[in-house]
Amino acid sequence: MSAPHTPRGTDRVPAPDVARGLMLWVIAVANITVWIWVPGPTDGPRNRTLGAGADTAGWTADDVVNMAMSMLVDGRGFPLFSFLVGYGVGQIAAREAGRGTPLPLARRLLLRRYGWLVLIGALHACLLFPGDIITAYAFGGLLLAVLIAESTRTLVVLSALGAVLMVLYGAASWAVRTPGTPAFPSLVADTVPERLALGLAEGLGVVSFAPLQLLGLLPMLLLGLALSRYRVLEDPGPRRGRLLRIALVCIGPGLLTGFGTGLLTTDRLDPSPAAGSVLTGADALTGAAQGVGYALVVALVCDRVLRPGTGAGRAREHPVLWALQALGRRSMTGYLAQSVLFTVLLPPFALGLGRALTPTAALLLGSAVWLATLLGAALLERRGLPGPAEALHRRLHRGPAREHGGPRPPASA
Repeated sequence: MSAPHTPRGTDRVPAPDVARGLMLWVIAVANITVWIWVPGPTDGPRNRTLGAGADTAGWTADDVVNMAMSMLVDGRGFPLFSFLVGYGVGQIAAREAGRGTPLPLARRLLLRRYGWLVLIGALHACLLFPGDIITAYAFGGLLLAVLIAESTRTLVVLSALGAVLMVLYGAASWAVRTPGTPAFPSLVADTVPERLALGLAEGLGVVSFAPLQLLGLLPMLLLGLALSRYRVLEDPGPRRGRLLRIALVCIGPGLLTGFGTGLLTTDRLDPSPAAGSVLTGADALTGAAQGVGYALVVALVCDRVLRPGTGAGRAREHPVLWALQALGRRSMTGYLAQSVLFTVLLPPFALGLGRALTPTAALLLGSAVWLATLLGAALLERRGLPGPAEALHRRLHRGPAREHGGPRPPASA
């Protein structure tokens, strides 16, 4: 095990960035469903326009998409990003220790970094997408900055306690759902002034709710910080077999509970309120574990494909991994760009493509938006440029000149 501030190499390994780049696709196809709007009310616990469901003898394409989303996407991407945020905090702490930065100064650096991120998330929530997750991650980063010197045992125990809260949070999401109403009325507003007025109120509500939302992300944040000390994503080779088994154990139960929530989404299961809460609570836990399993699989693939060279050099020989890594290095820019593109494409006051968008069409359009951000990140990487959001964030929290040493690679959200 690496101590919290054990010096390590400065080479940026690809696995965490590749995982971020891939999971931005998960976030794109999950978030686009929030923008779906129809002349009348929508239906379903996730505000997704449903297929025919139990009214037909067979399965429609939309039913299959909804089932796949429930098993592979819903409740998987955000926990994975939480894990990667916690893992990133551990990497930053170790990197600063390698430069000889005292612990109090490293902690202040993290507090500034995530303090400014709260502001960026708040602006994103108010102006672009009320479903913003940056703010909750920023509060998580602030908490982890306080905990970076805690023992791994303490972090694991806190993560386990947080998992109980995560299950309760997931169960409550079913109990308090309101089928037939849009998640954020501002996203289906007919005019720009209405959109801005509603968006400001919703965004401020999301920001004030972020500390509570953090309860659902806290276990993965703490687990990511703890596992960063073992370098499981940077150097999985020595324990490849064990990590592969752990990944399969993490992914398997998530597929099963996702199948159950998929039956809810396709209207083929109508449980009692108590049974529905139990199912969604279990899916919150297993879905989070599934996200960690995804990260381990990505690390194992990168370790196998990119060996024996260094990450950056070998990644160029594999264009897909190279592009995913480029997007992961600019994950905040990619995430914000999704909101900009969705704002142009989907609302009634813009192009209005969100009108009665089917699940299949939403999956294709969300994938296209993600692909556009992937290509944009690749172009920036080829030119050696950071993401605009990362550059702004770095300038805000570090100033125009670095406090220690030479230039850094683009940072991710």
